[in-house]
Amino acid sequence: MVKYCTAVGVVIALLAGLSVVWAQKTTERFIPIGQSPGLSGEYTKIGSIESVSVQEQTVMMSDPSGGYSVRLAEDTQIWLDKSKLGATNEVGTVSDLMAGRRIEVKYKDNDPNAAAEWIKVEMVE
Repeated sequence: MVKYCTAVGVVIALLAGLSVVWAQKTTERFIPIGQSPGLSGEYTKIGSIESVSVQEQTVMMSDPSGGYSVRLAEDTQIWLDKSKLGATNEVGTVSDLMAGRRIEVKYKDNDPNAAAEWIKVEMVE
């Protein structure tokens, strides 16, 4: 009986953890740059866009520690962070990635050599 209760407890804990991860993934686009619990600053990079190559599907960005190349994939999500405008965040496109704009990038599998899973673009105008 004790083993059964322990197994049930482990399954419940795992399912609860998955629901938290799923919930954050579905609401991530609404979280302002730098405020993603457990992600911002640990698994993401925040900086400014230096240049964009649509043809090569790359974004060059920089932060105080240096410059980075960000690869885009077909499934990379782009979100417009409009929190400073008092507006609701929206889905964006590659054309919203412009030099000078502040961005937050989360790489697939938290691997900076992989393509970006998502990019948030700060909109201030």
